[in-house]
Amino acid sequence: MKNMQKKQPITPQTILPLLFIAGRILLFLALIPNNLHGFGDFPVYYNVANLPGLPYFGSWSEYPPLFAFIIECIYVLSSGNQFLFDFILYLLLTICGAVSIWLFFELSKTISADENHLLVINLVYFAFSAFVSYTWWYFDLVTVMLMLWAIFLLVKEKHSATGLVLAAGILAKWFPLLLIPALFKYKSWKVAAKISAIAVAGVVIVWGALYLRSPTMTLASLQSQPSRASWQTIWALIDGNNRTGEFVPLEERQWPEAATFPRGNPARIPSLIPLIIFGAIGLWSLIRYKSKSRQGLLAMNGITWALFLLWSPGWSPQWILYLLPIILLTLPPEKGWLISFLFLLITLIEWPLLLKHNLYAGLWLVVPLRIFILCMLIFYWSKIIRSSTPEQQLTDL
Repeated sequence: MKNMQKKQPITPQTILPLLFIAGRILLFLALIPNNLHGFGDFPVYYNVANLPGLPYFGSWSEYPPLFAFIIECIYVLSSGNQFLFDFILYLLLTICGAVSIWLFFELSKTISADENHLLVINLVYFAFSAFVSYTWWYFDLVTVMLMLWAIFLLVKEKHSATGLVLAAGILAKWFPLLLIPALFKYKSWKVAAKISAIAVAGVVIVWGALYLRSPTMTLASLQSQPSRASWQTIWALIDGNNRTGEFVPLEERQWPEAATFPRGNPARIPSLIPLIIFGAIGLWSLIRYKSKSRQGLLAMNGITWALFLLWSPGWSPQWILYLLPIILLTLPPEKGWLISFLFLLITLIEWPLLLKHNLYAGLWLVVPLRIFILCMLIFYWSKIIRSSTPEQQLTDL
């Protein structure tokens, strides 16, 4: 028929998210009823949601409000059945993972016109998202999706929407805050300030409403993360803290004072000292380098992430999920996939291979290797943001 539209061909951008969903369905059926949990936090999420009352009201939560209430809603939808709880949460993570793959493809098209380059990095990101266990052991794919969504809206010049999605990301986990310094590199100060103000206002409104309704548990929730002793970092080795990032016993979450109980050895080097050092490096990078490219935006975000992780008293293995898209979108394919693979390999050796078997001496090997990779990434990302054009950035690397 003359008016019949030509059938659209199937593209990698269409098929990879669908393959991800299909593969996750097969994986779920293969892993139920018990192996789905692996060495992840699904049982913790269920037990936290099972506590009497709402989060921030009946108990304090180390999770920011969005995810704390998401798992509470899932618990209600599943009528407290752990199998249904696992399935709904797994389905949510699968959807977030598929959307992340689609967003990654959209972002990659704004950075490079080389079809072979695009195909390689998207296949690598798909493979890591599909096969790395951190993408279903933990909830971080929710925040990764929101982070990529905020970056996607930013490059599409949708500034108000960027601020709203960024606020949602911060309310799921604090990490999307690390995107804000890059805003001031990529956008004018007026636009960056507008986006930041919307994001911060959204976060303050939600936390403020919770504090007005339940000040004791909300304050305990805010205090719970900063009060933690160091774990799995160079600072933990210096402090003598041979421990993982496991939180307090479940029953103590109903005691607000337990959020600030000392656990582990105190810091021998006050965290303010490295914060000043790494903060100064980040500020110098923000002021010194002039790149305004989209790749420069991601590279600046990567530098902020790497400096944060070098400063942070703690490290959790699933945090690598936030770095993978930045690495693959900014570095040439041969460097990006190799660095990503080595980073994942070291992280999986750390957890669960070593620490699950209480081999804490292995931290003296994996922590320096992680520091080396982060420093190497800062070097590559610095070369990108001091280059003048995206083409020059790729050839210089």
